[in-house]
Amino acid sequence: MSERLKFPDGREVDIHEVLSFLYGLGGSEIQVLHLLLTEGKMRSDEIAEKLKVSKASINKAINTLLDKGLVEREKITEEKRRGRPTFIYYVRKDYMYKKIENDTMNLIFNVKENIKKLLSERA
Repeated sequence: MSERLKFPDGREVDIHEVLSFLYGLGGSEIQVLHLLLTEGKMRSDEIAEKLKVSKASINKAINTLLDKGLVEREKITEEKRRGRPTFIYYVRKDYMYKKIENDTMNLIFNVKENIKKLLSERA
């Protein structure tokens, strides 16, 4: 579960730490995101079972990922079933890649602008 990114000075950071920083994700959200990326479409009860945690904590993580646009859901239609709808959750890898690329570029632009401003104030 570990992909490393290398900084110019030689330090390395796990890609999950970068995503956590970029989107303000906690450990649970990162685990769910990683699972959906590697395993594909899943229901929340399946995710809870795989990660060996409660369904309530999975639902919280999923809602955070949905709010941030990192995960999508699709309603499962079962004719005989009543009550709450069942959803299947997934990551569209092409969309996620583009989102991360755009968000990273925006972050880089903002950092550059803030550094430029800071340096011009001190000149």
